[in-house]
Amino acid sequence: MSIGRWKAVCINVTDLDRGADFWSEVLGWTRTRKDWHGWLGYLTDPDSDNNMILNDTTRSPFALNPPTPPETNRAHIDIWPNDGMDNAIRDIVALGGTLKHPPTLYPRPGAYGDEPPSIDWAVMQDPFGNEFCIVELLTEEQSRAAMKSGASTDHELRVAAGLTH
Repeated sequence: MSIGRWKAVCINVTDLDRGADFWSEVLGWTRTRKDWHGWLGYLTDPDSDNNMILNDTTRSPFALNPPTPPETNRAHIDIWPNDGMDNAIRDIVALGGTLKHPPTLYPRPGAYGDEPPSIDWAVMQDPFGNEFCIVELLTEEQSRAAMKSGASTDHELRVAAGLTH
């Protein structure tokens, strides 16, 4: 049994429009969403059932990110955990991976007005330093609980959402 399932390939680009135009032409995919909070774009394979839904917007398994510091990957994969974020982190660490950025909700409550958090995500590294993300969609109930909590730390927000103890 796996720890999670493949969600997306994420490519770093310095210009979302140019990157989306380029990869759309290369793959024959359509631009699903111009950007998400000004820093993330998506392409969708029109012939695939592998497209996903988040916040009533089709998302594809191909995302465009802004560049990260030079010591990090130019591309990475996202994984959806099968048995929760905390269990996935524990299992990946047991396999020799490391936690680079602890789990956090995105967007943080209040960061974009009244937009509620929609994902819980963490950045991991394989034994060779290659980064990948674990991403878990929040239910409406989890999102509302985090919004109402008044919590200020990542851990408190995740506790309020019922994601950890």
